[in-house]
Amino acid sequence: MEKRPLFTPPRNRFARCVYIMARRYLRHQVGMRSAALAFYLLFALFPILIFISALVGILHADIEAELARLGDFLPKSVVMIVRRYLTFVAANPSPRLLTFGLVFSVYFPTRAANSLIHSVRKAYRLGPPAAALGQMLKTLLYTVLLTAGIVLTVTLMTVSDRILAWGVENVNLPVFVADLWGVLRFPVIAVTGFFALFALYAFAQDGAIRPRDIWPGTLASLLGWMAVSWLYTFYVNNIARYSLLYGSLGTMMVLLIWLNLSAMVLILGAELNGTLISLRKERLNAEQGKEPL
Repeated sequence: MEKRPLFTPPRNRFARCVYIMARRYLRHQVGMRSAALAFYLLFALFPILIFISALVGILHADIEAELARLGDFLPKSVVMIVRRYLTFVAANPSPRLLTFGLVFSVYFPTRAANSLIHSVRKAYRLGPPAAALGQMLKTLLYTVLLTAGIVLTVTLMTVSDRILAWGVENVNLPVFVADLWGVLRFPVIAVTGFFALFALYAFAQDGAIRPRDIWPGTLASLLGWMAVSWLYTFYVNNIARYSLLYGSLGTMMVLLIWLNLSAMVLILGAELNGTLISLRKERLNAEQGKEPL
């Protein structure tokens, strides 16, 4: 006698997508992989902060306005950690510290990127890379490009105001151009983040892949990270009282939970792409009269 499944997957496309995502979350151990990625992100965060701090110190930039804006969607505890690093190193600029931060801003983020790439490959149902050395080189190349992107972004964020103000005063640059950059700088950063995540998902593949198999999860991951960060920030700043429970460790608890949530969203973006690929295969099989996957 043929056994029937205990639970029949829903036929509605959206409900089926949610069902497959939930099943993938459990089968691919997304929770455990998120914790591992958060661990690597924690070690990658501080060298990056040291490097950015040294860069800001050498540029003699004032970033209080940018930190105030970050407080809108990042927990105050996380912004406080960033402010401490930036304030200290900005007051004590050191090319040697910049070099130290640059070296470790490549090493530790490479480990984090490698961990995320393994999770992405799992989401796309790819096995271990055929050429481990080639995959390692791709990860290193991506990390270097990401570091260069961070440097460019920080420079634009911190120096652009002074450059534009000089242009308005000395070369008759229209004031509306300077005001427009003040409005567009964060959308530009969001677009940069989109392409950085898109490139990461693409680098995880063994060969060429269609953009439609990458961009939905990339966009969902970026928007999901912003939403999760804002909601968690609101919860921490207005409801939770970690300092009462954990004392001086409260700040670190907030940082760890935020990193874990961020890591989970990044992995779920790849899982969404894998889910959409599965749904397209199911629809193609249905059109050809085959059984669902």
